[in-house]
Amino acid sequence: MDLIFSRKHLMAVLWAALFVVLFSANLAAQSGDSELEARAALESFLEAWNTADNDAIRDTLNYPHITHGPLRFFVANEPAQFETDFDVLRQQGWASSRFDTITPRQSSPEKVNFEVEYSRLNAAGDVISRGYVFYVVTRQDGHWGMQYRVPGQLQADSIDEPLVAVQREAIAMVDRFFVAFNSADNAALLEVNHVPQVMLSAGQYILAEDVGSPIVSMNFERMRERENWHSSELGDLEIVHVTPTQVIVELSFERFDPNGFHYLTGPAVWVLSKRNGKWGVEFRSLMSPTRHGI
Repeated sequence: MDLIFSRKHLMAVLWAALFVVLFSANLAAQSGDSELEARAALESFLEAWNTADNDAIRDTLNYPHITHGPLRFFVANEPAQFETDFDVLRQQGWASSRFDTITPRQSSPEKVNFEVEYSRLNAAGDVISRGYVFYVVTRQDGHWGMQYRVPGQLQADSIDEPLVAVQREAIAMVDRFFVAFNSADNAALLEVNHVPQVMLSAGQYILAEDVGSPIVSMNFERMRERENWHSSELGDLEIVHVTPTQVIVELSFERFDPNGFHYLTGPAVWVLSKRNGKWGVEFRSLMSPTRHGI
């Protein structure tokens, strides 16, 4: 009887392992296809941008569309609300833009993050300025479109000490976030969150306009009831881009039940901003999570 049980148990483990391998391979293939489609959508956005035709640009976006400016969000809930003043750009000497480098970051079947270095050109084709943008491209009802962008500054291969200090401050703030989260302490969470704040998650757009909004004031009891959550831990963390007042990080968070079982890993991108001398999370985009266990 023990031998029969052992064989059955072994077969179950083998089939489960095979399922995980096949599922992972399929997900990787989907992510690869997603990167190609998302990049094509980004290229279509640039092509439309160079026509200076707002109607053409609107067709390349997904909504609500978020432009993360230095001081606030500009949200276009529908196409008619997106507008770029190309006359101002022309007065600055702009005639067209080009992407110099496009670097895919996190990828999933529904969302891809890109780092882009770009140049602005005058009518003679000379470069008049260069810059950096972090894009989130999403799929909505089969349509790939750029849904989020945050501009930054081009950076050298090595950063100076003031920016190293900024990195340390940002990492410390992320650590404080997880301490507050695991304490189920919404008051402490508000110390590391900015309002307003935007989240893109599982095809949902969530805008936190006040301190009582769900993404900055968590219902921890509901989490415990819904998924038997007990705690979360910070997994991988990589600083993608840094300026004196803004840091873009890609990370993963891991969720555990009361027995210590690691049941979920969620990749994400966070944008941390410094407002009135205080660091806080201002934008979060969650990728498709991996659920563990059978």
